[in-house]
Amino acid sequence: MTATQTERTRGRFVLIGCGDAKTDQPVAARDLYTSSYFSVKRSYAEAAVQWARTAGRRANSWGILSAEHGILMPRQTVAPYDTTIEDLRDEPIEGESHYWLPSGERAESRLDRWALRVHSALADWLRRPYAADQKDSPCRELVVLAGSDYIDALRERGIFDGRPTAIRTGRETHTALPPKATVRFPFQERDFDGMFDQMEWLSDRTEELEAAAKPARRTELTAFDGGFERESATWQASHSGVDVEGTEQAGLDAFETVPERFLATRQTSLTTDGEEE
Repeated sequence: MTATQTERTRGRFVLIGCGDAKTDQPVAARDLYTSSYFSVKRSYAEAAVQWARTAGRRANSWGILSAEHGILMPRQTVAPYDTTIEDLRDEPIEGESHYWLPSGERAESRLDRWALRVHSALADWLRRPYAADQKDSPCRELVVLAGSDYIDALRERGIFDGRPTAIRTGRETHTALPPKATVRFPFQERDFDGMFDQMEWLSDRTEELEAAAKPARRTELTAFDGGFERESATWQASHSGVDVEGTEQAGLDAFETVPERFLATRQTSLTTDGEEE
């Protein structure tokens, strides 16, 4: 892994769009969406946030952009839902509007309110502490992989740029995105012909990322949604390369072939005067 590749894997957060096809029961968010398109995005996200093999590690993480929930963490249990961006677009908020969007417009529709939820969740997610002595956000790069309906709704409202303002007090609310974070939108930055073109690009990038991280996999930590997982050492019984049942059965088979003379034992008991009985 080159110095440039290493630097790019430090402080990387990946946000991927959800999908229409879902399971029919509550599961972890990473398993809720069942389409091949989402699966490819998830594989890319998991590969992109692996630890860099450096002494000065910085946290990496990935999440899911949802029309119903805003931002979901991969291990968060979620029930199936049917909400789409179009369902929110022209639906007014009940009651008085309390916020100006970062774009300067009033938050008056459900889509506006959703955008504010995403902004607040982004601020919390990108700043949450990964170390006790960490004061600044670890995020250096935010990669957003979602359809234009999601991205346009957020960018038009300034969600990746400014801060919402409370109408009554005139004060800015919620923390803006980390100042050192670069926001990228690969789907919008490249001239893709469609979903399958995106999937091919993602698959190629995933292979490159996995190949770059391969030398470090046995000794380095991998961060998914802020949690840490270490691959099992080769000597651990839980390692996928060990056939535990087969090993146990082989031991039993070998035991059964031991000559009987080695299995016989002499049982004795002691009397009170010390003589064998």
